[in-house]
Amino acid sequence: MATPVRTPATLERSAGSAASSLPALLTEAERVAGTLAAGLHGRRRPGTGETFWQYRDYAQGDAASAVDWRQSARSPGRLFVRQTEWETAATVRLWVPGTESLDYASGEVTKGWRAAVIAVGLAVLLGRGGERTGSMDGPARSGRIAAAALAERLLAADTDPLPPLPPEGATRLVYVSDFHADTDQLLARLAAIRAAGRPCHLVQVSDPAEVTFPFEGRTVFRSPSGRERMIFGDAGAVRTGYAAAREAHLGALKDACARYGWTYTAHATDKPATPVLAALHAAMSQDRAR
Repeated sequence: MATPVRTPATLERSAGSAASSLPALLTEAERVAGTLAAGLHGRRRPGTGETFWQYRDYAQGDAASAVDWRQSARSPGRLFVRQTEWETAATVRLWVPGTESLDYASGEVTKGWRAAVIAVGLAVLLGRGGERTGSMDGPARSGRIAAAALAERLLAADTDPLPPLPPEGATRLVYVSDFHADTDQLLARLAAIRAAGRPCHLVQVSDPAEVTFPFEGRTVFRSPSGRERMIFGDAGAVRTGYAAAREAHLGALKDACARYGWTYTAHATDKPATPVLAALHAAMSQDRAR
């Protein structure tokens, strides 16, 4: 499917839609993260990763309790925060594309909305543990402002279906998408990302109709924008071929993750977001132990 071109007019409409969706996205992401956090005891544990490492300037979103007032008193006009070794090293970068395929929903929840909820919910959880998060093309932040900044970025993401290369300073990577891209191009991009040598986690989001392909008889398939369509006289007749092509594509993706030592998590939008967020958070907790 061709990638839609974003003109100034469509960009303006997209920006307006993103602005109206931001509060709802943050609310749902924080609700999902809060449900999961209630069963966690946090990331605080003894060891070199929690020891004092250096001072950094206070940033919006940092808790007032994090300020080292004694150190700050030595430099009038500046506030300093004691940063741990782990906080200095850990910058998690997250990606959700703005592709048209993610706008699809056979039910109430689009793939794109659920992908954004997972990514922003993860940022909320990591932020509560003092870690810095950000989009692939924006600044990394800590605290609640990090989740808000990420949500704003994701709601205005570009339409490239290929996961981007990580920016400098990224220590862990999270890619959440339906990964509807040419298989060979996708595998080549994943190989390039692998060369960066960073722990990586992929979450593949599907609509349940994409999994079961419940269509029969004459069926008209339209892109979410309505610009493209395809007609099948008997949709049921292509179910087997569709399932085989889908399995081959996702199988290649899973195999690449296995070779690279990455995690791969599949999620369907008719399921709750909390379990997949829990699995992702648990998988990422192993990065630190490596």
